[in-house]
Amino acid sequence: MASLKGVNIIRGKLGASAGVGSDGICGLLATGVATSELELLEAVELHSTDDLEALGITQEYDTENHLCVYRHVSEFFRIAGDGATLWLMLYTGTTDDIFDDGGAARQLIAAAKGEIRILALANTPRENDEPVVLNTLIQKAQNFYDWTFETFRPCQVVLEYNGFAANTAVAAQDLKEIVIGSSTLEAFKVSVCIGQDYQYADQFTDSRRTMADVGTMLGSISAKQVNGNIGEVATGNLTNATKGIWIEAGLSNHKKISQWDSQLETLDEKGYIFAVSYSGFAGFYWNNDYTCTPVIKDKDGYFNEYTISYGRVIDKCVRGLRTALLPYVKSSQPVDPKTGKLPPALCTNFEAIADNAVFVPMQAAGEITSGKTTIDPNSNLLITPRVLNVSFVVVPTGCIDEIKGTINLKTNL
Repeated sequence: MASLKGVNIIRGKLGASAGVGSDGICGLLATGVATSELELLEAVELHSTDDLEALGITQEYDTENHLCVYRHVSEFFRIAGDGATLWLMLYTGTTDDIFDDGGAARQLIAAAKGEIRILALANTPRENDEPVVLNTLIQKAQNFYDWTFETFRPCQVVLEYNGFAANTAVAAQDLKEIVIGSSTLEAFKVSVCIGQDYQYADQFTDSRRTMADVGTMLGSISAKQVNGNIGEVATGNLTNATKGIWIEAGLSNHKKISQWDSQLETLDEKGYIFAVSYSGFAGFYWNNDYTCTPVIKDKDGYFNEYTISYGRVIDKCVRGLRTALLPYVKSSQPVDPKTGKLPPALCTNFEAIADNAVFVPMQAAGEITSGKTTIDPNSNLLITPRVLNVSFVVVPTGCIDEIKGTINLKTNL
């Protein structure tokens, strides 16, 4: 029987370890209570805080209900800018089934017709809520991403870790080495935010005191090109001194980063995302764009998506390649009359279609270094299953995590 999937692009397998526009469309699942204009589990598309306020969600809404919905959404638009697209859904209860089949995350993806590229979970625990089991939530979020990929709607996940519980960085879970059963979890599409605007959180005595500013982080992702690191110093200042926003950075255990100064490198190495400062520069900046996976490189030079930016590049390629090639499904194509295989000209034509639709414009936009499509000339188009086998390779742009140099005094150059 013929496949009904049309174009089916699967992830390449690794060997042993040796902004904007549609790219910035985001989703936010937030702990909330219904208003007269917005029900729980109802998806709504927002383009500004004015749209949010029209739904009855204001600063007063947050205050009265002990929530951070307005905070997260207003921070998203402060960073991403009015006109950006944010799909919002309010939920109540625990996060136990939020990424499962029939859960709120899948409902939001369906309501947005698969347009959401990055989904954030904003979790403000209510009184008597059980603490989140972070490892389990990360695994479920990765399973959710796998579902979005398999249904041709790839969507990365950012988790708010409200109430970061470790007393020291050494005691904190290493997000790059999460062991589930007997294997290390490779949650290469899931990131964990523990950064907070300390002064904002300091005004509260409930669970908002240990919130993480996932709305700020989501806005930072939306505002970047797909290959952009949210920690870029030149463009990534989170502070607005005039409005009193991000004047002091903290962690979601409600400790100032200055109090954890000697431990921040350990937290960074373990894959947490939080805000830091740099000597000589005003303001605060995200430390990096990690995902919850070890860095894996195999003997053939393939490596995994251990950052958000690498993952966004792959997802954009997948969406674009499927769109470019889907019109040719079920089309009639000539074969070599002597071999029954694909003529070289046909291979070259299909390679050019994919390259020109996706890799050439992405390279011109500075989103990738290069990309190449290869058609298997031995693809069988005569006997069922008739499959055109295609492979794609992408070389991403690099990123400077640190600059190291040596300086000396000398009598002459």
